[in-house]
Amino acid sequence: MELRHLRYFCAVAEQGTFSKASRILHVSQSAISEQIADLEREMGGPLLDRQPRQTRLTPHGALFLVEARKTLLAAERAIDVTRRSMHGQIGTLAIGFFLWGAGDFFSRIIRDYRELHPDVRLSLFEMHANVQMDALISGKIDVGFTRPLEPPFDRLLCAELLYRDPIVVALPRSHPLAGKTIPVAALAEERFVMLEREQNPTIFDSILALCSGAGFSPEIAHRSLGWPSILTLVESGEGIALVPSGVRYLATSGLVFSELEPQDTHVGISIAWNPERESPIVQQFLDLVRENKDQIQTRRNI
Repeated sequence: MELRHLRYFCAVAEQGTFSKASRILHVSQSAISEQIADLEREMGGPLLDRQPRQTRLTPHGALFLVEARKTLLAAERAIDVTRRSMHGQIGTLAIGFFLWGAGDFFSRIIRDYRELHPDVRLSLFEMHANVQMDALISGKIDVGFTRPLEPPFDRLLCAELLYRDPIVVALPRSHPLAGKTIPVAALAEERFVMLEREQNPTIFDSILALCSGAGFSPEIAHRSLGWPSILTLVESGEGIALVPSGVRYLATSGLVFSELEPQDTHVGISIAWNPERESPIVQQFLDLVRENKDQIQTRRNI
């Protein structure tokens, strides 16, 4: 039994004659008659009561018509769902992000995407950049707002740089340097609160190089596993911290963020994905981010 058997049967049942069904289906009357005869042989009995002027359903045919219509509707829905999936109109999209790197643009992108693709189910996961790499490989997330790729992930994943976030100085509001543009050398006598190197070797090494270029080695008073705890220590007066400017989104009113001079140390923020899992949905999300890339860069003051 094939779907055409069901379509032919339903057409005859609904039109009442083979000739009318033939005109609607654009199929010869003899072909329709032959296919329905095959269907009846497979079913083991008549489904239609053939009369000279009118074809009526047998009791068994009436039952079969109900189920045949359900089957045809299910087949049409399966085709529709598959086509919409192929065009990225339905499905799921899992996105990884970390708060200080997302900033205000992230929420705007998510809102715009939901409005454009209401039938795509979004799942958002807050996770560190290094965790995102494994999640992209395993398929737990489809897209990640993360740091630029480093070995070995630069050979396995794809990424595009969105912006470069400048390194700034986090200070207690009462600090004498608060509110000023600060030369790096002016921090030589300060105690530093720093992120553990294992959390982000690039930032850690960049800060050491920045200080070294200004002629001093920083006195590291505390090390921490995350930016929120670093900001808490700074606000408590335990030292100052060099942080990406996006970290200000995590701060309280007790902190001030001052620009460095020269301002030539940045942290890259990228969007990354796994090319082996690049579905139409992923492609459409990437296209939306690219369309907004100029606005993202402008708002981040590159």
